[in-house]
Amino acid sequence: HHHSHHHSRRPRSRSRSPHRDDDPHLHKRKRHRSRSPPPRPVVLPYKAQKLHKSQYEEFKPLFQSYLDIQKQIHLEDLDEREAKGRWKSFVGRWNRGDLARSWYDPSMLQTAKETISTYRRPTPPTRPMKSRTEPEDEEMADSDDDDFGPAPPRDLASHSRAGPTAPRLDDIAYRDELISEDRSREGMNYRDDIRFERKQDRKAQKDRLEELLPRADPGSRERQLEKKRETTSTLKEFKDAKEAGDAEVGESELMGDDGIDQYKKQKKEMERKKTERELR
Repeated sequence: HHHSHHHSRRPRSRSRSPHRDDDPHLHKRKRHRSRSPPPRPVVLPYKAQKLHKSQYEEFKPLFQSYLDIQKQIHLEDLDEREAKGRWKSFVGRWNRGDLARSWYDPSMLQTAKETISTYRRPTPPTRPMKSRTEPEDEEMADSDDDDFGPAPPRDLASHSRAGPTAPRLDDIAYRDELISEDRSREGMNYRDDIRFERKQDRKAQKDRLEELLPRADPGSRERQLEKKRETTSTLKEFKDAKEAGDAEVGESELMGDDGIDQYKKQKKEMERKKTERELR
C-alpha cells in the first residue's frame, strides 16, 4: 500500500516525514467528503418513472394534451425543431417533478391516447400568433402555469368517450371570450369613472366657492343676481361638459339644488304621498 501510495506522488521528496506525508492525503479525503451530498432522488407522484427524451412516441399523446391544455399550442402547428425543444423542456419538468400532480397519473396517459385517437382537430379558435420562443429559452419562457394541471383524468375520459372533441377546447374559446368581454367592460367603466370624477370635481369647486363667498339674504336683489351668475356659470360648465363629450347633465344640476324645478318636484312628491296616505 505504502509503495503504491508513494507512486502516486513524486516519491522521495517528502518521505523523510511519513506523518506529514499522510496529512495532505487525509485532508484531501476530508475535503472530498464534505462536498455537498448528492441530490436526493426526486420522487415523482404516482410512483411515475423518469422520462427519457427517446420515449417521445410513447408519451406523445400526453405531451400533446399538455401543450394543448397548458399552453394552448397544437403540436402539429410546431416545426420539428420547436417540437423537440418543447419536448426536451417537458421531459425536464417531468423529471424534476415540476408538473402538476395529475400529469403523472397513469390513467392520464391512457385517456390522452384515447382522446388523441378519436380527436380530429376542429378549426382552432383564432388567436394572435405569438412570436415563438427559441426552444433553448423554453425553460425560461415557461411560466408557472404548469402548476395548474388538467382536470382529473376522469373528467377527460368522459370527454373522449362523449365524442371527438379536444379536451375542453370550447372552454378555451369561452375563456378568451370572457377575457375580451372583461376588457371592453373595463374600458366603459373607466370612461364612466372619469365622467363621474369630473362631475364631482365641478361640484366640489362650486361648494368651495360658496363657502368662500357667503350668500346674500334669500329674496334680496343681491341673491337674485347671485343666482343669475351661478346659473350662467353652471350653463357654461354644462356647455363645456357637452363639448367634452360628458354624459348629459340634469336640469336640477343646472339650477343648483335649490332650483325652481327641484322645488316643484319635491312639492309634487309631498302631495302625492299625502294623497296616498289619505287613500289608505
